[in-house]
Amino acid sequence: PRNLCANRIHTSARLNVLLPPHVWLFIKPIQKLLAIILGRSVRKWWKALPANKRQLFKENLQQNRWKLSLASLGLGFLIILFYFTSLEETPVTGRARLLVFRKEHYDLLTTLAYENMIEEFKDEILPEKDERYQQVQKIVQHLIACNSDLPEVAKIEWTLHVVDKPIVNAYVLPNGQIFVFTGILKSVADIDQLAFILCHEMAHAILDHTAEKASVSHLLDFLFMISLVMIWAICPLDSLAMFGQWIQSKLREYVLERPFSRTLETEADKVGIELAAKACIDVRASSVFWKQMMVVSDLGDEPRIPEWLSTHPSHER
Repeated sequence: PRNLCANRIHTSARLNVLLPPHVWLFIKPIQKLLAIILGRSVRKWWKALPANKRQLFKENLQQNRWKLSLASLGLGFLIILFYFTSLEETPVTGRARLLVFRKEHYDLLTTLAYENMIEEFKDEILPEKDERYQQVQKIVQHLIACNSDLPEVAKIEWTLHVVDKPIVNAYVLPNGQIFVFTGILKSVADIDQLAFILCHEMAHAILDHTAEKASVSHLLDFLFMISLVMIWAICPLDSLAMFGQWIQSKLREYVLERPFSRTLETEADKVGIELAAKACIDVRASSVFWKQMMVVSDLGDEPRIPEWLSTHPSHER
């Protein structure tokens, strides 16, 4: 495989966000409510205006259309400036991405998530002397040792937790806390498949995908808040406004969020395969595993949806 460290990664200067992520999480539902209230208030105010005042208001808008246009252009310029000054290169791949929040901003949220998981699975977490734990630990240590030349791997303190639950899943928190459920140990055909899954999940942490997703969501929240105000201001009835809001949410989900999620998953696949290859893992196991997942999906009760509607790439690789 190619040397992942062959190219130096140049990143933009780190900027401090106005508010930490946990504050934005608290504000997020409130800002949507405020947008609805503001838009609805504008609509009620407009309906209550006498006809002559409505006409006067329209004339004032017409007279000041250039000022309004300049104000709109100014707002658009600020948004574009914010976007481009928040771009930096993704570690390892060099992909340009929006990054308002960074891993260090998520320390509190990650710690809380970790503590909640430890509390939730405290009775199911396997001890280190358990054979299943030792089996997974050997793989994790091997992957880390073979990729320790990557600064993104070396700077994370990786810690393994094997949970004795029949859940077919494994994930890695941004701070390197690895959770593997015994259900997935029974689902993989060999060590190579398990190693690839771990590489994929570790790649998400290495690439700071959690911070990137939060950054994109933060920008989309602001942009869609403006359109939400307009929807509730323009629609004559609350029912129509609610329908318009539903359409807006679906457009955001299927046109922006799901394709973006597939991009991150594909990137994690590519980097995961490179991490596995450096550890002399048979990378062909990845395609075999995804084909197995496709068969499981086909045999399941859930309908198969097109890739462009999914949050993950197709298993047909």
